[in-house]
Amino acid sequence: MDTSNAHSAVSYYYLSPTAATSIPLFTYDGADHSLLYKYILSPLASFLVRFTPNTIAPNTITLIGLLIMFSSYGLFWYQCPTIEECVYKSQEDYFPNWIFLFNTISMLVYQTLDNMDGKHARKTNSSSPLGLLFDHGCDAINSLFGSVNWVIAMGLSLDQHSWECWVVILMPMIAFYIATWEEYYTGKLRLPVFNGPSEGLFMGASLSLVSFWYGRGYWHNTQWFDTIFASWLPTTIHQYIVPAGNGVTNYKMVVWCAVISGIREICERIFIVTKSHGLWAITNLFPIISLSGLTFGIPYIDLSVLVRNPRICLHLCSCLFVEMTTALMLDHIGQTKYQPRRAALIPSFVIILALSGGKDNGLLSDEDLDRYLLIYAVAVVVSTSIKFMILIHEICCVLGLYCFDIISPHPLANSSKKNQ
Repeated sequence: MDTSNAHSAVSYYYLSPTAATSIPLFTYDGADHSLLYKYILSPLASFLVRFTPNTIAPNTITLIGLLIMFSSYGLFWYQCPTIEECVYKSQEDYFPNWIFLFNTISMLVYQTLDNMDGKHARKTNSSSPLGLLFDHGCDAINSLFGSVNWVIAMGLSLDQHSWECWVVILMPMIAFYIATWEEYYTGKLRLPVFNGPSEGLFMGASLSLVSFWYGRGYWHNTQWFDTIFASWLPTTIHQYIVPAGNGVTNYKMVVWCAVISGIREICERIFIVTKSHGLWAITNLFPIISLSGLTFGIPYIDLSVLVRNPRICLHLCSCLFVEMTTALMLDHIGQTKYQPRRAALIPSFVIILALSGGKDNGLLSDEDLDRYLLIYAVAVVVSTSIKFMILIHEICCVLGLYCFDIISPHPLANSSKKNQ
């Protein structure tokens, strides 16, 4: 039976006939060249998979990992509703450091479960494009959880350290999107020797552990710069970098390491794709460029918008990122053309227009702008959630399986196998 004819008889809301035909034929091609993954993380995951019951679906393992990270994020949210409550102020500043230990454990457990789900899928012979997309989507969601917790662990302020916060939160998202963009064109997910899922998460967990042991004040000291650079830097360069002679704080060292490693990886991936597919491929970077520009531009024009609505702005940014990234991954799996013009981004330009004319133009008051942001964020979160639920259902129908059940036979399982 011809697969295309079989799927053309079924109408899906989000999946095109091409995607419905291509998804069952998709095969994943990826490699993690991290030494940490090869010698520690992968063997650990393989060992733990031996004791994982075969009745548990791989997507359930993925979801448990995400829920653990969400619990950590929720705990930080409870302690720091606006993030400003957790800004480091002095050595005498009290803060419950045990939450950083909880975040350390959560990140390491999430990383381990994220490595286990694929191995468990191969063990139970339940690997599927749905599992890949589900895992990819959960990783995209977790990007915000980890980044915001790092900001709090270093005692940073969205007001006083806006640039540093922007780097810590946006750089993982940018690198994540561009890795997906490269996979969309090359058909391979290639993780370098030093990458986010392996070394990045491990270093993030280590950062939280340091905050637990030494407190947030550690990141506002200058040990790293004084020990590594100050002793051998020429006096003129040292004075140029540190004109006041106070040194470079540890959190700035972390931020600059993130910038340098992120730019290196991003430039390498862009070079690989444009070399093989031409400069026109850059047009599909428009969504992440727009999101990054808006996320930086709005606070640059009026920082009070972010200070008044920190969690709303962060959740809106995260949801927009997750929507555009998973859409790109879905088009890769379904062999369909990605549309870089994301409708969900359009309302955000209204905010830029409202702010660019100044506060005295009367276009939107602070109260109106805050209300607009809330409505916008809720609309994006609700619409994206509904879209994902429908997509998961449609892909389950195409593949003839359930998302969280690998034991019960799906009503369309037999027909799906015949059509492949």
